[in-house]
Amino acid sequence: MSYIEHIIEPRKLLLSWQSPEGGDRRRHLVAELRRRGDDADLLYLRESKDYADAKAKGFDGEYPGFPAHKDHTDVLAAFMRRLPPRQRGDFDKFLEAIRIPRTAAISDFAMLGYAGARLPGDDFSIIHPFDDARPPFELLLLVAGYRYYQANVPRESLKPGMLARFELEPGNPHDPDAVRVVIPDVSEHTAGYVCQGLLPQFRRWIVSGMHVEGTLDRLNGTAESPLVYLFVTVRQAAPPLKAKESATRASG
Repeated sequence: MSYIEHIIEPRKLLLSWQSPEGGDRRRHLVAELRRRGDDADLLYLRESKDYADAKAKGFDGEYPGFPAHKDHTDVLAAFMRRLPPRQRGDFDKFLEAIRIPRTAAISDFAMLGYAGARLPGDDFSIIHPFDDARPPFELLLLVAGYRYYQANVPRESLKPGMLARFELEPGNPHDPDAVRVVIPDVSEHTAGYVCQGLLPQFRRWIVSGMHVEGTLDRLNGTAESPLVYLFVTVRQAAPPLKAKESATRASG
């Protein structure tokens, strides 16, 4: 089992909303949680296309308890209720599930992002955007949309430890910025995609030549709604060898 060795403390987190079962299950970014000292503020992305699209698909415009007509301060405690308390006897098992070492120094704000904070009773989740992260670091990635592609990438063929590949997909008719996931040990067909909240960063890492490697971490969910998690490592690309060094190694 791999663990996250380098904790990235975020300046902001993204609140996403997903339409209920039966509709378009794409996640929409509807608000930001911005860190302020030991607390956080909630700012709705009211002017964004994602927010408007979410409302058109059934989003009522706000996170429960926080009206949409204004922004809100000191909201961290409310969102931390989406996670088990640190004092709980089995908290170590929760940390293991999100691949955080139990000895890691991590803030509540960062833990929200690493955990995703999904609850079975609602359609919200929280995304750590890694927008100012510098390698090396690691993250746990839920493959977006896998259930729509499992006919070509069967769940029963997937095994923990399999390598995953990330590819730009400029010809994607829905989103030319898409980054698809391929699990070559099973199929060269698309297994799913990188979610919207992480998409700009994944593209930047890939285009800049960083080493972005994924390993199948685990399978969760149900037969109707399977979930595939990847353990992703991001490392700086090694600098090119100087001509003299290259010749020396070749002759050696």
